[in-house]
Amino acid sequence: MSDTIFEPGSSRSADRDDKLFAGLNYVLFLIGNIIGISSLLAVIIAYARRDQAPHWLQSHYTFQIKSFWTAVVGILACTLMIMTVILLPFGFIGLALIWLWMLVRGVVGLIRLLDGRGHPDADAMWV
Repeated sequence: MSDTIFEPGSSRSADRDDKLFAGLNYVLFLIGNIIGISSLLAVIIAYARRDQAPHWLQSHYTFQIKSFWTAVVGILACTLMIMTVILLPFGFIGLALIWLWMLVRGVVGLIRLLDGRGHPDADAMWV
């Protein structure tokens, strides 16, 4: 037997739908900078769609999931800093930097998606 894995070709409409969901997720992440609950909805969609998406879109979903969980950890750390009197200014600076970081990642990811490119390093912390 051959070890070659055959994947049937996907249709253009299925790829278009996956691209639409990935784009919707980026928009939800950008809205999530203002209304946090939309980011939660975006990460649920990303987990649900990642396994069945084409490889180049899987990189976008992985990028979105990594961005969400990194932001959650950062927000929790900044919240703990805000609860202390001494680290209060650093907590607010950290929250502002996380907001800016998510904004940049959302815009750059959306641009790459609209160009039809996968994310080159979905596990990277930077753009």
